[in-house]
Amino acid sequence: MSARNLKSWVAIAEIISAVAVVLSLIYVGLEIRRTTVESDADIQAELLTYTHQRRILAIESDDLSHILIKGYGDVSSLTAEELLRFQYYVDLHFVAWERAYMATQAGVFSQELYDGWKDWFVSVAKRDPDFVWPMVRDSQSWPESFVREVDESLVSLN
Repeated sequence: MSARNLKSWVAIAEIISAVAVVLSLIYVGLEIRRTTVESDADIQAELLTYTHQRRILAIESDDLSHILIKGYGDVSSLTAEELLRFQYYVDLHFVAWERAYMATQAGVFSQELYDGWKDWFVSVAKRDPDFVWPMVRDSQSWPESFVREVDESLVSLN
C-alpha cells in the first residue's frame, strides 16, 4: 500500500470518526430532551395524584367533609382526632407544593411548569383561612428554602 493510499484511508477514517462524534452528540441531546420531558410528565402525574387524593378523601369519607367545614370555620372547635385528620388533609396541598418546588430546585422539573403549578398552589392557599399555612409550616420540618418560597408567595394574603 502506497503512502498516498494510506493517507487517503486515514483521511476517510477521520471524517467517519467526526461524523460519528456529531451523530452521537445529537443522540445524547435528544436523549436528554426525552428524559427531561419524561421527568416533567412523571412529576406532573405525581402532583395530580396529590390533588386527586385530596378530592377523593373529601368525597369518600363519611365525616371528613364535616371536619373540614368545622376546621376551616373554627379550628379550635375540633377534637384532637379531628384536628389530626384536618391537619393531614391540609398538609397534602403543601406536600405537593414542596415536591414541585424541590424537584425544580434539583433541576428535574422545568421552571415553566413549576410556575404554572405555583400559581395554582397559591390560588388554593388563598382560599384557606390565614391560620392554615402557619399551622402546616410549624407541624413539619420543611426545608428552609421551601418555607421562604411559600412565605413569599403568600405574603399578599396577610
